[in-house]
Amino acid sequence: MAAGSTARSQVRILSPQDVPGAAALFARIRPEFRWSSRHASEAYFHQILFENPWRHLDVPSWVAEEDGRLCGLYVVLPRPMLFRGHAIRAAIGCQFLVDPAARDRLTALRLAQACLSGSQDLTLADAANERARRMLLGLGGCAPPLLSLHWTRILRAGRHALALCEERRTLPPRIARVMRPLGTLVDALVGRASGDRSWRAIGRTVDAQIDATEMLDHLHGGADPRALQPVYDRVSLGWLLEQSSLKTRHGNLRARGVRDDAGGLIGWYLYYLRPGALGEVIHISASPAAYPTVLKHLLADAWHAGATALRGRVDPRFAQEMSDCRCWFRWEGAWTLAHSRDSAIVAAIQSGDACLSRLAGEWWLRFAGG
Repeated sequence: MAAGSTARSQVRILSPQDVPGAAALFARIRPEFRWSSRHASEAYFHQILFENPWRHLDVPSWVAEEDGRLCGLYVVLPRPMLFRGHAIRAAIGCQFLVDPAARDRLTALRLAQACLSGSQDLTLADAANERARRMLLGLGGCAPPLLSLHWTRILRAGRHALALCEERRTLPPRIARVMRPLGTLVDALVGRASGDRSWRAIGRTVDAQIDATEMLDHLHGGADPRALQPVYDRVSLGWLLEQSSLKTRHGNLRARGVRDDAGGLIGWYLYYLRPGALGEVIHISASPAAYPTVLKHLLADAWHAGATALRGRVDPRFAQEMSDCRCWFRWEGAWTLAHSRDSAIVAAIQSGDACLSRLAGEWWLRFAGG
């Protein structure tokens, strides 16, 4: 290549033969996300990209290459959804990577443009950085502020503070262990002074474990009236739950159903439980009328099981119910992004008329090594 000339990356659809190169690119750019072996990383890439239940939807992932070497990657997971009763296809952006050594400084833009030109009706990402946000806004997308917020409910203030100190290494482990009884005392005092203890009265054994069949029956029962919703069937929901259960760095996956006095299922929740630490909520399924009850059951379950706090993504429709349970809202550094050629779909997302929990996005994936 002549001196002073500009390289142009070539963007194309990712094929199974690209998996080793994609996994190697991921390892170079994200060395902190360590896998047990290169084989394990490649196997996961192949499983997610080419063995998922929605691979027939013709929504591909993309790669960019220079001189026969991969220099960019946009991992996309297809998902079927319903918009006002009509079937649509969504592209869920999962990993968007460009090698810093790539000569073409427009590689990221070319990857994004290739993806957005696809056959999908909606493109979503829920863990995007600021650079991706600016780029998608420039391409006609949106970044709904409320969908980029997370809620947190402190359950044990003393032990939660100590757990954060241990995690961030602001206290030596030996000192943190010595201070745990003090954290327990603080929690007892705060618990007595709290004006909101209604959820603590819920018994330990009220919420029984729930399986994919019961979850699916509840989802198909029309409890959620919103315009935009993911579509689940027995195979896809079972696969999602299996994959989510393997993401153990947040604890063990816990699925519980909430029933009324007659034994009817009024809702369910799905979250990661790690006693003595923060629990991460993936999904809460309930009608608007039942949501406050289901949320309180979730808080009670996590408290009885030993979690110090719970965190999840804000659902704009239920922001008041979360606030009533003393959840506080915060931006955690990642953006939810959306792009569609249909302005009605975008309007539904921006107005909160969309069911887009962590289960519908990329959060449950294990590209970070589990």
